[in-house]
Amino acid sequence: MNQDKEWSLDSWKNYSAVQLPIYSDVQLYQDTLQKIKKLPEILNFEDINAFKTQMIKVSKGEKFVLQLGDCAEVFDECTEEHWKEKFSFYDRMGQILDAIVIGRTCGQFAKPRSQLLEKDGTLNYRGDLINSLSRDEREPDPSRLLLGAHYTKKGLESLKQYEGQQIWVSHECLHLGYESAFVKQNEDQQYYLSNTHFPWIGDRTRLHDHAHSNFIRGIYNPVGIKIGQTINKTEFINVFKLINPKNEDGRSFAIIRLGKNKLDKLKDIINWKQEEKLNISFFLDPMHGNNQDKSGCKIRKIEDIMYEIQQFFTIMEQQNEVPAGLHLECTPYDVTECIENDEDINPKKYTTACDPRLNFRQTRKIIIFVNTLLKKLRNKQ
Repeated sequence: MNQDKEWSLDSWKNYSAVQLPIYSDVQLYQDTLQKIKKLPEILNFEDINAFKTQMIKVSKGEKFVLQLGDCAEVFDECTEEHWKEKFSFYDRMGQILDAIVIGRTCGQFAKPRSQLLEKDGTLNYRGDLINSLSRDEREPDPSRLLLGAHYTKKGLESLKQYEGQQIWVSHECLHLGYESAFVKQNEDQQYYLSNTHFPWIGDRTRLHDHAHSNFIRGIYNPVGIKIGQTINKTEFINVFKLINPKNEDGRSFAIIRLGKNKLDKLKDIINWKQEEKLNISFFLDPMHGNNQDKSGCKIRKIEDIMYEIQQFFTIMEQQNEVPAGLHLECTPYDVTECIENDEDINPKKYTTACDPRLNFRQTRKIIIFVNTLLKKLRNKQ
């Protein structure tokens, strides 16, 4: 672990930070964080360590990860009914692959945005943790942080009652003030995030000399790093050496999000890893590099997603790497946000709070396709 003397709970504040909300009432914001810090841990160190034990198997090529769930969770769906339906959905999809299942759930409440403002000058929606989908409530509101903490706790309590296979939880580690309020220490003075098993750093916030990477480097939890088109060799090497300086199993995972026609860069990324002998396992996020516009709605095409998956598996095999996971934005509900064969969008079934998600049928189709690819790969080994 990289919990050296230079790292402290607040040392991330010494670095440049992007994608953090600005609150008009700074005192209320600080008071709210203090309230969260005083709350009991939601997950204990044993929970995090049990998850890390599973992720060590992934690092060794023994297990495959299926990470899936909403683009942005909304507080209105933080109910027992919704959680049970989503947990069951994640479980059923995971069983197809015999995978370690990680939900984008119980905390996926904050979103990075390319633009601060919408075209009409309204503040952009940045997730229920920060502001509201309602255009009249877009000012960042510190009271939402307490709601986020409440619903994370309730969701994980519901998950503990779920009777299916083990489901782990994840979310983007974006709002650093909020995330740092959940950091606890074990008896050996190791720091860990107690509000999720698997935090990830997004493609917009992963720079090695910025705040997000320098916060997460001191945290014990396994960590995902989203890798998009703007990555270069120096940055790739620097961020993973920062996150995993001892090259440990079960620590660092690259979540590739390049797009269907840009997978050639994956060959470079793999070469950088192999040249430096970095202990990194590769997941594919075939969603974020394939956004398009249709009738004013952001969409993704099933054909593009499946093509990128096929290319990912082909390149990984050519480069003597083992595919370690699949990262999907999806929902068990009957939405039409991702499309197939240029079908029309039904506005009544376009309900995402942010990016387009696969519905149950589409998710199952893609996972069956991935299962076929995995079987072919294993038969060759």
